[in-house]
Amino acid sequence: MSQMELPFEGPFAVSDLPAVWTPREIWVRLTAQMMPTFAEGRRIDYKGGAKIDFNDMAKYLSAFSNTPDGGVLVFGADSHGTPTGCITLSSDQLNRIESCHTQFCPESRPEFRRIEVTVDGRQDFCVAVFVPYIGRLVETNKQESYIRYGDTIHRMSDEERQDFRSTRQELTFESSPAPYAFPSEFDESIIQDFCDGFRSRERREDWSNIDILKDRFLLADQDGKLVPTNALVLLAAKNPRKSIPGCRVRVQRFGESVEGSGDTYSPLRDMKRPGFSGGSYL
Repeated sequence: MSQMELPFEGPFAVSDLPAVWTPREIWVRLTAQMMPTFAEGRRIDYKGGAKIDFNDMAKYLSAFSNTPDGGVLVFGADSHGTPTGCITLSSDQLNRIESCHTQFCPESRPEFRRIEVTVDGRQDFCVAVFVPYIGRLVETNKQESYIRYGDTIHRMSDEERQDFRSTRQELTFESSPAPYAFPSEFDESIIQDFCDGFRSRERREDWSNIDILKDRFLLADQDGKLVPTNALVLLAAKNPRKSIPGCRVRVQRFGESVEGSGDTYSPLRDMKRPGFSGGSYL
């Protein structure tokens, strides 16, 4: 039986296709057995756990924050994903890994988890850091910006930084505050379904709906008041046309797990089918 045929435990199964997992999916599912499966590339990078270079870590925080889908940084493994462990790091060093961004790359929003591994017959652990894509230029404390290309990080020139800013303006609308009262002007059942799905998918059973909406940039905390963004309006507002006249949502449904398979979703056609249970279209 080859390594790829081994029966991995947990959500990783032979029916999955890890090559198409997003960095967040990798971070949520990653185990010691899976690590060698993921070669260093745009989605993931490995660092030894004997000594941490926080200036170098800042570059990766910037690079993954500026790369669509983000990326995963794993401390305590060699470049092939073989665990080497972080057990020799002091509590201060481990704490600094989780707080490094506040000083070295303050606009990044990393998340952390520890992965149990075995090194030379002894129990050890790796530190996995998920760095989400922010949608705006993220710089280090040295006003340097990086982006991930393949298995390398690239320092962006002034021209590249300017181009990055100019081509990401489409995200400004979705993250802008919307003139709606929360939660009274929103469909709570849609929000509940969204949050329940997030908790199940991301293993965040202890997160409240508010925690999830804020984490997904659907709610913003302004002066102690929860303010919905336009993204939440598009997702769950009872009357999105109040601020977005002519708003429409186009939905595609695929017949298989491959994008582009099956037929384009047609609300009028499906409403005529027996058993159609209804739905709403903006």
